[in-house]
Amino acid sequence: MNSIDLIRMGLKNLWRRKLRTFLTVLGVIIGTSSIVVMLSLGFGMQEAFKGQLSRMGSLNTINVHKSYGGYDGMPSDRNNREAKLDDKAIISFKNIPHVTAVTPIIETWGMIKSGRYTAHTSIKGIDPLAMEYFDFKIAEGRLLQAGDNLNIVFGGGMKYNFYDEKAMRRGRYEEPDVDLMNDRMVLTFDMDTGMGPTMPGEHVQRPKYKDYNIKAVGVLEEGNWETDWGIYAPIDVVQKMIQEKEKAEGNSQGQNKRNQQEYERIMIRVDDIKNVEAVQQKIKDDGFEAYSLNDMLDEMNRMTGIIQAVLGGIGAISLLVAAIGITNTMVMSIYERTKEIGVMKVIGASLKDIKKLFLFESAMIGLLGGIVGIIFSHILSFLVNKFSPAFGDFMGIGGETKISIIPIWLIFAAMGFSALIGIISGYYPARRAMNLSALDAIRTE
Repeated sequence: MNSIDLIRMGLKNLWRRKLRTFLTVLGVIIGTSSIVVMLSLGFGMQEAFKGQLSRMGSLNTINVHKSYGGYDGMPSDRNNREAKLDDKAIISFKNIPHVTAVTPIIETWGMIKSGRYTAHTSIKGIDPLAMEYFDFKIAEGRLLQAGDNLNIVFGGGMKYNFYDEKAMRRGRYEEPDVDLMNDRMVLTFDMDTGMGPTMPGEHVQRPKYKDYNIKAVGVLEEGNWETDWGIYAPIDVVQKMIQEKEKAEGNSQGQNKRNQQEYERIMIRVDDIKNVEAVQQKIKDDGFEAYSLNDMLDEMNRMTGIIQAVLGGIGAISLLVAAIGITNTMVMSIYERTKEIGVMKVIGASLKDIKKLFLFESAMIGLLGGIVGIIFSHILSFLVNKFSPAFGDFMGIGGETKISIIPIWLIFAAMGFSALIGIISGYYPARRAMNLSALDAIRTE
């Protein structure tokens, strides 16, 4: 028998027992769609976590801190004692393969006044030349450039940080009417501006801080938790501000520390997310503490992997039941077609042809169930994504995030797996058909 004859005979046998074939295929449909939908929920969670982390900062950015060694704060080895976040460390980081940009970050706290509005904010000093290489997405204006003095870039959420101090004292809140790009702004380190003595007759000696007339040249996009709440200025300008602040407070020790050019934090940009782990490990080997959002992403991926395994196992139970159904259908088919099998052997059909016939029928049941199951899975996935925005808000991943994601490779994998299940389920019935005696099969009524 040639292959065309086997295919034609197999399809004819399946069509002849339409109801039984349909019920068996239905089992495969349920099993396949269960696995696909369960796994798609896991993929959706994985992408949602990744999107959530990207709003916290860049996945390609490594934050480097000085290592303080053991739990008692003492250095744990010689490398940790010598590791300093200074200009030499910056040069060393720039020479690491796959590093595209390096900038030190210094940070202090101050207050911005704009008319009757006030905002307490962090002031971050950054290298203007390196700023464009990091994920600072500008919504209005531009990023910092070389030569900027008292020019700053506002975080995307800073417009909500302003408040009317007098109205707040009266117990009223007014939504701030502040134009970050055009209003006149004054930056000060005097956090007690406008406050009098704590007790009547008390004379309070306060440091005389310098006021800085700042100008906004840009406002970042909202949605990044790392950059929303603060302002960015050239690092040399912020260093000078901190020195003048410490001088006003009489803190000569802090001033000497600044003169040594040691930084608390350095940001490193890596060209590709797949190279972040290697660069991070190299920095740790040099005696520094290195952290990136990929650390959290790896932990989340492990967690979602466990969830996917559990969900996939639940769906696999349905497919196991379907496999038993295929085996039962094919065994029943052998009992009903015993005489037909005997006739095929008598007229010259080989044992291999009989085996191929039954394996083809079982494979078709599995493949057909897999195809329809994939279609059904897409329908379920569409409905889940369409009617579950409230669940996305509850998870903190946003209503627009897809909860169910079916990748292309999963479609083909599901169809191939369902066909393989059909072949495996039909192997025992095919062997049984091969071993039937031709004479006994013919005598069977």
